[in-house]
Amino acid sequence: MAALLVIVNVVVYSPVMSKTHRQRLWCRGDLAAVIASTLAAWPAMAGMPHITFSDVVSLRVQAISFFALLFLLLSAAVMKLWNWLRRDFPNMPLLSYRRALGLVGLWGALFVLILTMISGARELLTPGAWEKDGAIYKLKDRK
Repeated sequence: MAALLVIVNVVVYSPVMSKTHRQRLWCRGDLAAVIASTLAAWPAMAGMPHITFSDVVSLRVQAISFFALLFLLLSAAVMKLWNWLRRDFPNMPLLSYRRALGLVGLWGALFVLILTMISGARELLTPGAWEKDGAIYKLKDRK
């Protein structure tokens, strides 16, 4: 209940609070603690309806979170590697984490483009040779 009151006070009264008071609120970490405790709260199961993800949605969220974590970790690795190589090549610019995210995202987009072009070329070189079988394409049987 106290967490809810703090959130309401911050949201409702933040426009009328002085700048120094708002800075003190962020510095103390009160707002961060309230947000963390709100996100970590368990649902109340006292006879109330409880909505959960279906299995498909749960698996999809797991897959997305895995690849998002992988994306962030690879970006950090690219940044560290780039800045390590920068010691031997002084003309290379310093790479920040934000730019490493953009670089890894650009590489990913280019790989998607290249793989799409390869699959399109496959269809152009062998027209009518492929048929859809569920989620994938297989070669048609020769008759």
